[in-house]
Amino acid sequence: MTEAFEAQRDRLHAVAYRVLGSHADAEDVVQEAWMRLVRQDESTIANLAGWLTTVVGRISLDVLRSRQAHPEAAYGQQYADLVVTPADDPAPDEQAVLADPVGLAPPTPPR
Repeated sequence: MTEAFEAQRDRLHAVAYRVLGSHADAEDVVQEAWMRLVRQDESTIANLAGWLTTVVGRISLDVLRSRQAHPEAAYGQQYADLVVTPADDPAPDEQAVLADPVGLAPPTPPR
């Protein structure tokens, strides 16, 4: 059974990768399929390739459903709300200039 599984491993990984888009997740799915195969009675499997493809497909769909229930934020997205952006109000130095009244300069002292 091990040899038959190893012969299918690359194809199963490709199927899982096409569904999930992640090599790490695809490898996890293939490992889970192997664990289910080990627990299964060999005599009940008529078509090993078909059985493995079905199991990998179902596990991959479960992983996708799990992602939708717990969406992952892209790197840096968790801090997007903390970014300070300029307000529409004038900056503090501009406020100081606007607050200082414009007037005549004081007379210069005589020499």
